[in-house]
Amino acid sequence: MHPQDHNHDHHRHAQGGHEHGHGHEDEGQVSGAVQELQDQIDELSTRIAANPKDAQAYSQRGVLHGQLVEPEKAIADFDEAVRLEPRNAEHYYNRGIAYVHLKDLTAATGDFSLAIHCDPSHVDAYNNRAAAYFEMGDASKVVRDAEEVLKLNDKQASAYALRALAYAQLKQDQLAAADATKAKALGFDAHQLDVLLLVAKRRR
Repeated sequence: MHPQDHNHDHHRHAQGGHEHGHGHEDEGQVSGAVQELQDQIDELSTRIAANPKDAQAYSQRGVLHGQLVEPEKAIADFDEAVRLEPRNAEHYYNRGIAYVHLKDLTAATGDFSLAIHCDPSHVDAYNNRAAAYFEMGDASKVVRDAEEVLKLNDKQASAYALRALAYAQLKQDQLAAADATKAKALGFDAHQLDVLLLVAKRRR
């Protein structure tokens, strides 16, 4: 479970509005959204065929594969984007997100680190690397990255939540409680955070 509130497009499901329908309406809207994404992928594939050096086309197609929950295809596209534009932080960041979906947290943190190297102000890369470190049980690195996020954006609820979880794991319960309060005040889901805090305390 990743305590994040700051997700990029390929984190989101392409099924907008279907929650108000019922039965076959739901299925129709979902399949329609999927088809729309596939059509966009086909258009980008045509662009790439015409210009194999179009890094943005690979990157955009990778994001769409991510939205379709096809992380392996997304990674292949981001690999190509990275090859063509090795200094573009977004390519590494997006590939890191795809690795998160594959539960390959070592590769994910490596890519988030590369994104930060290219763009030291990349809040999302710090935030997602902190979440990955939490999953890996490395609380001290979670604290470090959460603090970098908060230097860049002191209103980032998920960074307070992540640091609260890390402090809970490190047996610094007063600091954990203070950060949890801040996270909730900034809109982080209180129930989710309370559950995650219980999990963190069991890891001690």
